[in-house]
Amino acid sequence: MIELKNIIKVYNSNKILSKALDDISVSFRDKEFVSILGPSGCGKTTLLNIIGGLDKKTSGTLSINNVDTINYKDKDWDQYRNNEIGFVFQSFNLINNITVLENVELSLTLSGKSKKERIKKAKEALANVGLLSEINKKPNQLSGGQMQRVAIARSIVNDPKIILADEPTGALDTKTSIQILNILKEIAKDRLVIMVTHNKDLAEKYSSRIINLLDGKIISDSNPVNEKYEITSTIETKKTSMPFYTAIKLSFKNLLSKITRTMLTILAGSIGIIGVGLVLAVSNGVTIYIDDVQRVALGNYPITVSSSVKTSPEVSIYSKLEEFPDDNKVTIVKGNSKYEHINTIEDEFFDYLEGMDKSLYSLINYGTTIKMNMIYKNDTAYQKVTTSYFYEMTENTSYVNKEYSVLSGKIPESAEEIALVVDSYNCINVSLLYYLGMDYEDIESLSFEDILNIEIALIANDDFYIKVGDIYYSNSRSNYENLYNNAIKKLKVVGILRIKQNATSEIYSSGFLYTKALTDFVYENAQNSKIVTEQIANGYNKSVTTGEPFEDVVSLSSTQYKSYQYESLLYSLGAIKQINRFYIYTEDFASRLEIEKYIKAYSNNESNVILSYSDYTSRITNEFSTFVTVLTKVLIIFASISLVVSSIMIAVITYISVIERTKEIGILRSIGARRKDISRVFTAETCLIGLASGITGIMGMYLLSSPINKLVKNIIANNTSLTTGLSTFNVVKVKPEFIVILLVGSVIITVLAGLIPSIIAAFKSPIKALKNE
Repeated sequence: MIELKNIIKVYNSNKILSKALDDISVSFRDKEFVSILGPSGCGKTTLLNIIGGLDKKTSGTLSINNVDTINYKDKDWDQYRNNEIGFVFQSFNLINNITVLENVELSLTLSGKSKKERIKKAKEALANVGLLSEINKKPNQLSGGQMQRVAIARSIVNDPKIILADEPTGALDTKTSIQILNILKEIAKDRLVIMVTHNKDLAEKYSSRIINLLDGKIISDSNPVNEKYEITSTIETKKTSMPFYTAIKLSFKNLLSKITRTMLTILAGSIGIIGVGLVLAVSNGVTIYIDDVQRVALGNYPITVSSSVKTSPEVSIYSKLEEFPDDNKVTIVKGNSKYEHINTIEDEFFDYLEGMDKSLYSLINYGTTIKMNMIYKNDTAYQKVTTSYFYEMTENTSYVNKEYSVLSGKIPESAEEIALVVDSYNCINVSLLYYLGMDYEDIESLSFEDILNIEIALIANDDFYIKVGDIYYSNSRSNYENLYNNAIKKLKVVGILRIKQNATSEIYSSGFLYTKALTDFVYENAQNSKIVTEQIANGYNKSVTTGEPFEDVVSLSSTQYKSYQYESLLYSLGAIKQINRFYIYTEDFASRLEIEKYIKAYSNNESNVILSYSDYTSRITNEFSTFVTVLTKVLIIFASISLVVSSIMIAVITYISVIERTKEIGILRSIGARRKDISRVFTAETCLIGLASGITGIMGMYLLSSPINKLVKNIIANNTSLTTGLSTFNVVKVKPEFIVILLVGSVIITVLAGLIPSIIAAFKSPIKALKNE
């Protein structure tokens, strides 16, 4: 089964060569009890370790079932030790942190046996050595003889073909030694047992074969294998692997055995987690507060898009003059303010604006103005109404409902309906009554009923303007009653609105709101009226109100071009809907930036106006938001320093653990654990520390949240009167995802910290590890 030919083993210690085995050639039968005798240092243990795959030969051939092991890799030796070899050591080499049963189970775990099968076979092995009653004890609770019997049970539990015993009775008294040898002799009936010993008497009494070594050479063999060895069995190699659960269990019990150090390590690791967690929570809290401030502030300060009329370069006298001239004359400027066109944004832009993403804004208030012919009937007379306090209402009535309370009546829905808006004190300016044409001298208040009974007559251009010869004139005041009675529409106040106390935006001042349907009605009626039709037909050649052609008019301060006068007349007749400013309401800054990009991307070289975009509130608050983001990152960096420090500490402690568990590493390697399994054990240890640190850190973060909130509120209350909202706001706000981030981050950081120590552990020599005390 096992054959060694010309085996040489040379050790190199500090460049000093020492030959432990010198041309050893020997074979072993499948079933025999072989004792290897010799003085200390003669190579007995080295020979045993080479046979067991714990050490490597310098030269020669080691054959297992006539298979040369020259091409064996680490994984092949791991499988060989787990499946074919059982080790029994002089110092027992048991893992003290786990029970007797778990010690025996360990090699079965590596070979992939189920839990039920592991427990069954482990108990059978312990029963064979008479220790079934001690399965739940820890090794340090047993006597020396009992511990050696546990080691024997562990060596036979996986049913190996070879048992290698290195001085199994060296640490035992005579009586116990005899018990152990009887067990080994019984085992040797159906497998190969090779024992290294100094005790010649016991070897001669119990062994079936004795090999004597001296200075690395075999000097005698009582029963050598001379005939060709017949193979009676083949080696079945099965892949070994330590489940992560096993690694976790080993590491958990090791951590429990050093509970004080473990707790201090966890506490140290949690400090960085607490710091980062609190920074994230504070940043989130401040961000939420800023978002709320944004929502309120942005409602009160919407994006303003305004237009101004383009002027040709040559229209300004300054374009023809030199700045800071050297001559000695003074130029007189006359009519320098130029008016070429009426200031209104073209329809093409609004068509473009319709293509903007609707999710970016909550409302666009266009502020459309159109001239209307209106007459109001008061108690004594009929009065012409001016449009100074009339505003077109947005079509988004749900937004109006959100921001305004209906004190009485309802929100206008049709062209015939209007509503009065009062301020937060239920007040209106007296000038509103004046422009409406109502009596105002002795009036201190109006009831809701009085207001809801107000009716205003809308007069068509064809009725309001009378043509006398070639000139159109406004109808005289004496005809207002007739015009009132024959109005094309009667506008009735159907509701009284007031801004809500918690409104985010006050989009309308005190005055009357009318619907877009009314604007469209007036515009269409004006376009079809005789006065507008005739004026458009005349163009600049003739004004229907003067009978004269339009000409440029230069005054002391301004120049009004004929194009401007022509457009102004059409506007006064309701034939032009004027929008020279509109407002966009949003709830966050990100949307405002997208809106700004979209509006600034508009281009129309033929347009008569220049669009200006203003959003000062956004820029100020956005800068503050950016500052909070930058500050958060800086604080995280500082908090991360404690993480780095704790990581270094964890790496050091893990390395200390590697040193402390070196013997355990050797034991695991002797029963077939791979290098990656050893690495997995220490990765599991750091993973547990990381998880515990993360949980502790999260608990600490929650515990500190309340006092930090109180502290911040006190600081704000004592140091500022402007940000009163913050004094009632919880600045520490934890998101659920923060818990996941902190837990996962803690585990990853500690695993990375323990990476180098775990690699060091994986590459420790099994022989050196077993010799470690």
